[in-house]
Amino acid sequence: MGENKELPLVSIIIPVYNGSEYMEEAIDSALNQTYSNLEVLVVNDGSRDDGATERIALSYGDRIRYISKPNGGVSSALNEGIRHMKGEYFSWLSHDDVYAPNKVANQVKMLLESKDLRAVALCGHKQIDKNSALLGDARSALRFQKSCVLNWQEALISLFRQGCYNGCAFLIPKAVFDECGGFHEGLRYSQDMLMWIRIFLGGYWLVYSDQADVYCRVHDKQLTQTGKALYYSDSKAIGDLVIPALCDASDGDRNLLFYYAKNNAVYLNTTVVKDCMLAAKQKKLFAAGQNLQLRTLLIYGRLRPLIRKVYYRVFKRVKTQ
Repeated sequence: MGENKELPLVSIIIPVYNGSEYMEEAIDSALNQTYSNLEVLVVNDGSRDDGATERIALSYGDRIRYISKPNGGVSSALNEGIRHMKGEYFSWLSHDDVYAPNKVANQVKMLLESKDLRAVALCGHKQIDKNSALLGDARSALRFQKSCVLNWQEALISLFRQGCYNGCAFLIPKAVFDECGGFHEGLRYSQDMLMWIRIFLGGYWLVYSDQADVYCRVHDKQLTQTGKALYYSDSKAIGDLVIPALCDASDGDRNLLFYYAKNNAVYLNTTVVKDCMLAAKQKKLFAAGQNLQLRTLLIYGRLRPLIRKVYYRVFKRVKTQ
């Protein structure tokens, strides 16, 4: 992997905890990028697997930079990587996910072409199973139908409408973290959602490519499969932090607080929705019809887990060659 000093250095950070089952595939995909000027940092977040994770990381020698730390969660591992990174751009790769070879090259090109625009880059992603086989329609995980550029308000609305963006699909200038801060280490489930809200509230635009350059693995050991209680706890903490800012940023044309409340209603975050409605009442941001819509969405939120269970039971049987 040669170095081209005419291109900005990109730091791919791989946080890992007990990652021996999948991490080699992740590291290999980072090292096999067509982009020539990058570094790969593997941050071992206190793995408890008899040294298996560390042995795999050390087997790569000086092709990667290896950092070991006590267990503190994904946010702490990402922040540790950010503190040690030398690059101008940050790219997060989960130890169980995989990059397509052109992921970094495509996104650097997008950001360089955006010139003076304060922006972060996002690409599409595909889902794979534990055996790396594609799941479902290859376009099912694309955020938008085509490549586009969104201002910070449009990016927030899209985030609230569609759910959290895939963190591994981003390329983010290091300066963003200097300005907006790092990942919230008190959150163990939804740290990425808060980070994206803070970035867009900071005025950063979103440059999106419909090229699906990330393979996101779905398997039973993921925290996202087992962290329901953590999710609700994190959602309440995030709401406490962002509701005042969303109130201030909302107006008649773009009621960001309402979109945020709708997102939480769909996921049955009842406490957060009530907090949004209370804040909106004080500033007269919600009409009567909007309050009714939120109450209706809370009913849907109760039914949503059953709907999803049926959907994924069918979805996981369909594989695209």
